[in-house]
Amino acid sequence: MMRRNVSGLELSLGFGVLALGGFVAVLVFASDSNRSPESARLSAADSIQIAAQYQSQLAARDQAYVALKWLSEVHIARLQNAATLVEQTADVPRIPQDSITAVLNAARGSYLEAMLAADGGTASRWRGSEEPIRVWVQPYSSEPGFTRDLVSPARRGFTAWNELDLGVQFAIVEDSTDADVHVTWSATMSRPEQVAATFRITTGDSWIVLAHVILSTARDIYTVQNAVRHEAGHVLGLGHSPNVDDIMAAATEGRQYKLTDADARTAALLYRLPAGSVQR
Repeated sequence: MMRRNVSGLELSLGFGVLALGGFVAVLVFASDSNRSPESARLSAADSIQIAAQYQSQLAARDQAYVALKWLSEVHIARLQNAATLVEQTADVPRIPQDSITAVLNAARGSYLEAMLAADGGTASRWRGSEEPIRVWVQPYSSEPGFTRDLVSPARRGFTAWNELDLGVQFAIVEDSTDADVHVTWSATMSRPEQVAATFRITTGDSWIVLAHVILSTARDIYTVQNAVRHEAGHVLGLGHSPNVDDIMAAATEGRQYKLTDADARTAALLYRLPAGSVQR
């Protein structure tokens, strides 16, 4: 069967082989310790700085990722709001080192250690919340090859992860301005064999706040749905598995129809770790 790659991580991390993954932009939100949570809000200068950081991050991608104009505006608005939330939650208790060590010692049957090694020992994930991670899938597109039949499978690719008890869940929304994750369509990808790509934005301490998934319109419905399952894993913060049978495999030789035990275990362990540098 033909070997397929879903997305290209090597553009941002310098890998020499085509892999599944996304482009990670890091925005550092400065926190003023003298502000109370009740009064925390951004000044005009803060807002301008965040917009400038966002544009600077895009420019640094050197055309590897080009955000749609309307999506850039949504991202900036959401990032400005996220900066306020970061200030309000800056004092979240740290996970004790012995708990981190226990998670790493329990990594057998997962690809957590391989994932962390590939990411320089850094874990990226969403903060646990009763509020879902809101996903908007572009319902219409003028891109060649787009059909409305692709939309529902793309949505199902995200909700498949809701079977896991991670402390976060995906919810599909109809309004793009309400979304934390935007899924859009493209007839051309950076590589001919590429099916999808994920651009993920984190705070300076590796908490994920936004993501953009780009899906190819040049593939069939089943390929797209499987690709979305993979990209949704990246949205959650997962890296690649060395096992071709896992949803999060870097490249596949067929279709994976469900999350494997290793996918589920790795995600569960990731969400027991703190965001940021992880060491034994």
